[in-house]
Amino acid sequence: MANQLKLSPELSEAVERARAAAEESGELLVAPYSPPATPLPPEARAALADWVASGDYDRVVAELTADDPDLATQ
Repeated sequence: MANQLKLSPELSEAVERARAAAEESGELLVAPYSPPATPLPPEARAALADWVASGDYDRVVAELTADDPDLATQ
């Protein structure tokens, strides 16, 4: 069973105040709730998705890791 960590209301408020102050001062570059950004254009993302969907990506990974199984975990 996983542990559920809970902050006390006072600590939660202090964390939120600190986060807001850090964001306001520019110390936080990205808010923690922002979705990750990708530098890939939509066409490149679509090409990669097609490559994965075709099974060719898995085939290439299998070929590359056949000689060096340690690569499979990196």
